[in-house]
Amino acid sequence: MALTSGGQFTDAISRANHVLVTFRKEWTVDAVASALALAHVLEKKGKRVDVVADNFAAPKSLGFLPKTSVISPSFQNLQKFVIALDVSKTKIDELSYDVEGDKLRIHVTPKIGRYDHKDISSATTDFKYDLVIAVDSPDYGSLGSLFSQNTEFFYNRPVMNIDHDPANEQFGNMNYVDITATSCAEVIHTILKSTGEHFLDEEIATYLLTGIISKTRSFKSVSVTPRTLDIASELVAAGGRRDEIVQSLYRTRSIATLKLWGRALARLKFDPVTKIAWSVLVRQDFIHAGAEEADLADVIDELMMNSPESEIVGLLYEQNEAVALGKVAGICALISTEKHASALGLVSTLKPEGDRRTARLCFPNTSILDAEKTVLSTIQRSLGKNTMPNAITSQPASLALTK
Repeated sequence: MALTSGGQFTDAISRANHVLVTFRKEWTVDAVASALALAHVLEKKGKRVDVVADNFAAPKSLGFLPKTSVISPSFQNLQKFVIALDVSKTKIDELSYDVEGDKLRIHVTPKIGRYDHKDISSATTDFKYDLVIAVDSPDYGSLGSLFSQNTEFFYNRPVMNIDHDPANEQFGNMNYVDITATSCAEVIHTILKSTGEHFLDEEIATYLLTGIISKTRSFKSVSVTPRTLDIASELVAAGGRRDEIVQSLYRTRSIATLKLWGRALARLKFDPVTKIAWSVLVRQDFIHAGAEEADLADVIDELMMNSPESEIVGLLYEQNEAVALGKVAGICALISTEKHASALGLVSTLKPEGDRRTARLCFPNTSILDAEKTVLSTIQRSLGKNTMPNAITSQPASLALTK
């Protein structure tokens, strides 16, 4: 008889000794919270678990989540290289090593006699992990250097793929991809509940509730379903710290972020035909607000939450780091959407980076107005619509105020 999803999950976990939990390089709060929830569940089952994500560094806004500090930005001791020396005939007197240039030199002094090259052999040990769980990751490539530098590992270990994105490539040996769910946290809750085991405690409930709240923008997203609300209610009842989550994610915007948001709002434009809301920020905006590029993610979130009529939100800006280096500032754009299949798909011809929800692209040798025209016309063509407001062809009056 075929196993249920809960049975497959339980069977895979029971066979594993050391589990790797990982998520995309361009991570989301849902990915981080879901990974930590799984790690906590597995540790309660007596499994060894490592959470690793390419170049991950926890922001202050996630400081309320226990154990974000345990997430490693790279693999540690994934595999060992072993050099063996036959000492059955000649015992060792001294052993030392040094590094000269790019070479490691190992010095072995025998008590009597000598060693021969025939006495030496080498081998690699097996990989330290016997199960991989990837969350909120559409494909192997999204894992960044973890995959690109260790493809043999991923192709030689069972992979459990947990996601809610319809663009997921079903790359795992076990695929739990529920496109009706709002978040990976919701998918994980469903899987764990289907095992029939009691798994919720205050920490796991907080992790999963964090994932759901972040992906639904505190239940303001159109993707929220009755099932989402039922699960959230169960998590709160189990001790999920809703107030702390909302406070940390949405009520701790810095003054710099709020000032930058205000400058973006002053130039906000909207096209009712394509349902695009967009704005532009020049380098003086960052200087006057005391903000950095890192604050733009919060600005995009605020624009999304406060533009209910829009289906796509765009933000074009001049890069601050280029100014700091005394160079001509490059122009970049962030395109975010929840109602279309993929933000990347909307601007695919411009070679964007990012994920389904948010795409980032840059124009190193163009003006912000030309970049604006290029981005908007590209989205227009992707949507198959030919109407765009005349305002994009001329500089808005408010833009001149910060120059």
